[in-house]
Amino acid sequence: MYSYHLAPRKTKKGISWQVVIECGNDPLTGDRVRKYKTVNGTKKEANSKAIELINQLNNGGITKPSALKLKDWLIEWHGNYLPNIEHRTRESYLERMNHRIIPVLGNIQLKALQTTAIQKWINAISTELAPKSVRNIFNILNASLKKAVELNKISSNPCDGVVLPKRKKYQGNAYTPAEVQQALAFAKGTNMYMLLLLAFSLGLRRGELLALTWDDIDFKKAEITINKSTYNAGSERKVKTPKTESGIRTLAIGDTLLRELKNARTDYLKRRFEMGARFTDSNLVVCQENGVPYHTDSIGNKWKRFKEKYNLRDIRFHDIRHTNATTLLAAGIDIKTVQTRLGHSDVSTTMNIYTHVTP
Repeated sequence: MYSYHLAPRKTKKGISWQVVIECGNDPLTGDRVRKYKTVNGTKKEANSKAIELINQLNNGGITKPSALKLKDWLIEWHGNYLPNIEHRTRESYLERMNHRIIPVLGNIQLKALQTTAIQKWINAISTELAPKSVRNIFNILNASLKKAVELNKISSNPCDGVVLPKRKKYQGNAYTPAEVQQALAFAKGTNMYMLLLLAFSLGLRRGELLALTWDDIDFKKAEITINKSTYNAGSERKVKTPKTESGIRTLAIGDTLLRELKNARTDYLKRRFEMGARFTDSNLVVCQENGVPYHTDSIGNKWKRFKEKYNLRDIRFHDIRHTNATTLLAAGIDIKTVQTRLGHSDVSTTMNIYTHVTP
């Protein structure tokens, strides 16, 4: 069993790294056997060289990378080496692999996959996708190839050295108070009203909105407890608890929202009685007329059609959450309270997004 460590060496050109491979003891003399290699580069490059040398030693001095094609390895990696990620994340990995990685790089053998090919692929998808999306896809490929190196299927990771597009700082697009009132006025009397009223009033995430049940509302205390979120894996609806404790929160609600929620509850019970067996008693605050839950992906489309119908300024549905936070901060609410209401785990997250609002 081989091991290694790195030792920095000062030179006239700066710092280089000496890779020291521990090869055990000589069976005749008992002396410790080591192999050395100097790398004039970064520590990361020295690590890669050390792994390459150990792979060569394990293969009798000759590197024998796997003959697997990338697409076959990605499927194996996805199936066997991601045991602790949630179902939704696993599905998103598979979707990105099948639509973005495999069609371009999938038929290349691992041993033949080069950094230049990956860089060309990154450059191509960067013309279509936002920098964050490009990085998310790249991270899947990078993680799979790191595991391939660990398992001695390849000697080094060809993702090392790839240049990614710079991430643009997110800055949401908020409605003004007048635009909020206009949107709610148009929505009044439609199945968009409660969805938008909750979103503008509380700044909930889409999954939180669609998971909200009548049991989560305390009408006497005028409070709503956020303790779950929903998402769709294909046609299957899933409900999960928040990733962090800060995602579970109880929010005070004002008189207008409380009154409208009481009216909506009465309407829900009325529809349940009148429709009988045709009604699905989902107990959801935001649902279709017959009680059936909305598919999470349908909300963005509903919002798009609503904006177009009433000629509203174009913002994303997620920017309704941004509108809520911006309105609170502009009204003088302190950043810590806004962080708590939004369910951010760290106040720095709130600050990073809303620095343009706060003094």
